[in-house]
Amino acid sequence: MLNEWWTYAGFVWNNRGNALSNLGRYEEAVASYDKAVEIKPNDEEAWYNRGDALSNLGRYEEAVASYDKAIEIKPNDEEAWYNRGDALSNLGRYEEAVASYDKAIEIKPDYQDAWDGRGNALRNLGRN
Repeated sequence: MLNEWWTYAGFVWNNRGNALSNLGRYEEAVASYDKAVEIKPNDEEAWYNRGDALSNLGRYEEAVASYDKAIEIKPNDEEAWYNRGDALSNLGRYEEAVASYDKAIEIKPDYQDAWDGRGNALRNLGRN
């Protein structure tokens, strides 16, 4: 019974983070996602959402680390790979970004945003 409640508590913190993100209150959202992953460290969704909130704050290194954790838990999450690529692009790490976009495309070949991100990263590398 306690384990079920504890898992539910993680779910509640994640949803609180989502609500705060929707309001543009990203710092508070990150704090909520931190609580969610403290309760349930293998919550892929909370790690992913944390990455999104951090990206919205321009904290791209931390965002990449959160996406990495989400990918570690769920390796075939094309959105985590795509958003990881975007964060890496924002850091100017274009080769790594291309690799992330490639992984997203491998998982979902018709992922238009990943193709677009890949093309932009390649252009930034001078590989037109």
